[in-house]
Amino acid sequence: MSAAQAVRTKTEKLRQRIDELDLEGNVSDLSIDGYTVIRDAAPLSFFEELRESILNISRRIEGFRRFPTNLLNEGVVFERSVQLESLNTLYEFLLGPNFIVSQVSASVKRTTPKPFAIHADMNGYEQPFPGHSVIATSIFCCDDFTEDAGATRFVPGSHHLRRHPVDGEGESEAIAVNAPTGSIILWDGAMWHGNCPRTRAGERVVLHLNPQSPKRSAHRELPRY
Repeated sequence: MSAAQAVRTKTEKLRQRIDELDLEGNVSDLSIDGYTVIRDAAPLSFFEELRESILNISRRIEGFRRFPTNLLNEGVVFERSVQLESLNTLYEFLLGPNFIVSQVSASVKRTTPKPFAIHADMNGYEQPFPGHSVIATSIFCCDDFTEDAGATRFVPGSHHLRRHPVDGEGESEAIAVNAPTGSIILWDGAMWHGNCPRTRAGERVVLHLNPQSPKRSAHRELPRY
């Protein structure tokens, strides 16, 4: 099989999976806006188990504040998180078929009056960024994402700029994403984004998966998880 035939076969198989999983809208969102919300990504029982596991880990780790990392070996629920077909299909759309999930981490956000500043997840890259996607971020919403709950906020279409924001760029254009428990939010690494302040009591528990293209991963020490 020639290289052209191999590429065509992979592309056709990817398109078929996108159609079968009803992901056309998500693909359009990623292409145009730079982010998407996968609703009902897994049964709610999965997200409930994930939430409790993350909270248990956060209680166990002395001095834990935001990001426990290297969670893949912390239980079957984390192994299942990297095997969701809909999410892996969208990873492949963004990054190609040989992507690597290089980090599995979590965060617990409590009441805070300050937002997280608008930024892009492209540290280590020269500007302008590569013209294609090289990294992505996905977060599993174990709680409802609303503005008062500290939701992620995005500047739609900013991934097309292929650079970091400067001098407060994007702060006035950013919009909070609304996503119910059981959703996964996925975005291109070049996307400008931040967090809203959390004014609601309680905790916002999130699992973070960071896939990368193989070329990007080759420059990092793996496995990380």
